[in-house]
Amino acid sequence: MTAQTYIEQLDAEAAGEALSALCVLGKTRAGREEINGLLGDRLPLHSAAQSPTPKVRKNAYRLMGALEDERDLPVLRTALQKEETLFAIPSLILALGRLGDEATLRAYEPPASPSPETDGLVAQIVLSRDKALQSFETYGAEQITRLPAPRKVLCYAPEGFLDVLMEELRSLGFSAKAEHGAAAVITDKIGQVYKANCMAEALLPIAFDVPLDAQTIAQQVGPMPAERYRIELRGYTRDRRKLITALAGALPGQNNPSAYDTELRVDCHMDKADLYWKLWNVKDGRYPWRQRTVSASIHPATAFCLARYAMRFEKRERPRVLDPFCGCGSLLFVREALGPCRVLVGVDKSGTAVESARTNARAGKSKASFVTKDALRFEAREGFDLILSNLPFGNRVGSHEDNTRLYDRFVRRLPELLSPGGTAVLYTMEYKLLKGCLDRSKGLVLREQKRTEAGGLLPWIFVVDREETR
Repeated sequence: MTAQTYIEQLDAEAAGEALSALCVLGKTRAGREEINGLLGDRLPLHSAAQSPTPKVRKNAYRLMGALEDERDLPVLRTALQKEETLFAIPSLILALGRLGDEATLRAYEPPASPSPETDGLVAQIVLSRDKALQSFETYGAEQITRLPAPRKVLCYAPEGFLDVLMEELRSLGFSAKAEHGAAAVITDKIGQVYKANCMAEALLPIAFDVPLDAQTIAQQVGPMPAERYRIELRGYTRDRRKLITALAGALPGQNNPSAYDTELRVDCHMDKADLYWKLWNVKDGRYPWRQRTVSASIHPATAFCLARYAMRFEKRERPRVLDPFCGCGSLLFVREALGPCRVLVGVDKSGTAVESARTNARAGKSKASFVTKDALRFEAREGFDLILSNLPFGNRVGSHEDNTRLYDRFVRRLPELLSPGGTAVLYTMEYKLLKGCLDRSKGLVLREQKRTEAGGLLPWIFVVDREETR
């Protein structure tokens, strides 16, 4: 079932199970963004946090912690004062820790155990409070901008955009080459690496094809770059807890998943592993406009890649740019950051999406304007040189049946929305649907198409020109 289906069940008897399923979805960034977007004013979640059923309240607290949205703080603070069910309190405390409410947690006094039977529950409350408070401790190195010495850094792009990231890194002064599916650079200027907006993550390689044995891995890792770290085990199909415990015992320092500067990435394949460091104490000031998201928001690194890719096909300096399905405005903000535009307009039929976009525009000091309107009814006095849009996906927004009608009508409107010689760069999972609409279209020329990857999905990019009239 989808996140939307689970959210619709929050006021039903199955609310506890629905919240638990949402917590699983909320473990990924894409899942959190989708759920936050679908929750709107958050009333269903806040109502669940006041349910008479303890299990429902507990799972509502868990979900609030996973979503990390400050709008939930007042509800959590009130709940901490009123919650009497001991087994629900640890989830409530950890949620407040995830949301950064140090003052409330330090003021909180765990309850006394009323009987020997509840000693274990109260001990769990104390442990949860201590764990939550650990995240506020100052420890390890301050945020860094340089490494002790030049070394190889593997910069990963969203799948399908490695060439775009390589182009950006070179524009930043790096000599980048493709290696291990990433853009490899040799540098000590790690802060400069984090100016690459198209980069999804940066890893420092340690060793490849290492036997999957705790002692062998520890020997390859060598000295720890920070006292506190976390172990990130990927692709391991056996007893994860056992291997992580063995690794932590073989390594110096402290494996502390709640408070760390460094992540040891153990990427497993068969009986071997590739080892990397990921530094979490590097200042990342990218995407200052990203304050609010909506359902199926595009990741900002992917948005930058898509916008840089689109610029290859632009024919005019300072283009007029339209996103007819703008969501929270990401594509307009990134295109604006890449170069001057004469006009930036976002259209979305969702008032919540448009309000999110306007909030983000204020945060990023953007000149983009936003209109609450159905894209099929939007009229402009002048055509647009570039239409750049993340179209609704049938498996994430709406349905395939809805999109069948929407895509057909939208493609027929494209020649009206584009200026003479204008270009549309469209990003969608609905490959067959959009390709069929374009094949039947008049006044449009399909210039290029390209497959990418995003969170397990395989979206395509279509580059479409308005046909020149003679």
